[in-house]
Amino acid sequence: MRVMTDRCQLITLGVWLGYAVLIGLLSGCVSEPAHVVSSDLPIPDFAGHWEIDYARSDSVQTQLNASFREVQRELRRRREAAERGATYQGAPLGNLDRLVALAKMAELVTESELLEVFQDRRLVRIERENSFALSCSLEGDQSVPSQLGAERCWWDGRQLNFSVLLPDGLTIKHRFARSDDGLSIAQRTALSAPGVSREVEVVRIFSRFDPAARGFRCTQTLSRGRVCTTEPDES
Repeated sequence: MRVMTDRCQLITLGVWLGYAVLIGLLSGCVSEPAHVVSSDLPIPDFAGHWEIDYARSDSVQTQLNASFREVQRELRRRREAAERGATYQGAPLGNLDRLVALAKMAELVTESELLEVFQDRRLVRIERENSFALSCSLEGDQSVPSQLGAERCWWDGRQLNFSVLLPDGLTIKHRFARSDDGLSIAQRTALSAPGVSREVEVVRIFSRFDPAARGFRCTQTLSRGRVCTTEPDES
């Protein structure tokens, strides 16, 4: 049974504990995000229900394996340069333990299988299954309070961006883009942290679906807000 609840910028306890543990491994100095100029292009309509398309989405493990292969190549180049008595001028390797922690964090922040997007002329709100909602005004670049840290959102052309800067220097960026036919949304998530030489980037593709046609029934509850559940096929 799949459940999507209406939350107000709060994350579940399990996800919060996971964030807290991994943030401890990624602690460092805070840097200010670069200023981003909003665009005057028309804003696309993201409203609706979306479910993940695993066939077109990235695997965090695949991204981590690719990073480790790059580290191994760098180590081999350094060793070969040392054997020749030469000075190697390659990029710094960074902390491998922090790279693994960053990948685990990427799994947490991109694990949502369902999105429900509410959008009107003033606001867009992205409800994410088992995670906190992302909200942004359609009036342009802005900073909003967050349970995690400094949160910013802006429109870049026809793409919606969110950036969360955590107190220990970890930065989480989401970029949402709708396909031209309106049938899918691409969510590109990039995580960076002090001591890690490369970002961990994960792309998730979500396809539009109709909950009514799929046997979903939604009710409003006092304890959990709006809850949608799957119903058995009576036929």
